[in-house]
Amino acid sequence: MLKKLKSALKSPKGSILALALKAAVFSGLLYFVNSQWSMVIVFLAVAFYFYFRPSLNTDKFLASFIILLATSLIAINKLLITHYSFLISLFFGFLFFLLLGIKNLIFIKRESYFYLLNGILFLAIFILFFWPAQPHWFFVKYLLVFFAIGLLFREFLNFLIPELLPSQKRKLVVWGISFLMVQLLWVISLLPISFLNAASLTLLIMFILQDFNVHHFSGTINRQIILRNITIFLILTLVICSASKWSP
Repeated sequence: MLKKLKSALKSPKGSILALALKAAVFSGLLYFVNSQWSMVIVFLAVAFYFYFRPSLNTDKFLASFIILLATSLIAINKLLITHYSFLISLFFGFLFFLLLGIKNLIFIKRESYFYLLNGILFLAIFILFFWPAQPHWFFVKYLLVFFAIGLLFREFLNFLIPELLPSQKRKLVVWGISFLMVQLLWVISLLPISFLNAASLTLLIMFILQDFNVHHFSGTINRQIILRNITIFLILTLVICSASKWSP
């Protein structure tokens, strides 16, 4: 019976099932964290075990893994929305499912799943940044977001265009974009819009910058792509702004 179960889990459908089971355990442990250090340690130990077994591509997606852990723990403990703790746990469990599927080569179209994971992690960072009920640790908050953006963006470039950027140039682009995004975060935080709209607007800008950099360094940038991105930016910015309640 045990041999049959192992054989089933090694099949394509079994691999998906194994990922789902790991994601369910991840969600369950996250739900019961509740600021208890003992549960935090158990949660982290299990998450690290699931991520590093097998050891395939562990370095390649380590930034997403660390940021996923950090954002999930902050969200479940600091947002003061206990009524939604179960949904938050399921949400981050789904992200863990995506991460393991990409890392362990389970998914066929990994690029699409990576775009989804990367975008949602950026959105989670921006929502936590703009969340109103939080202590005003100004410098620490901006510094953490700066490094989180840089690590995710570097992982994004390494995954999509790994051989098109020299190491020094990649560092310059990554941390230059991170610095620019932190400045934009400060500007957007001054707008009288809700935290969700502010996070959505920031994510839109991040998407545009990512797309521009990929096409630029791939040598596929042209007028059509530039006009498309400008049009998308203007239309979605208008949608976000029109959906906002402009109150001081």
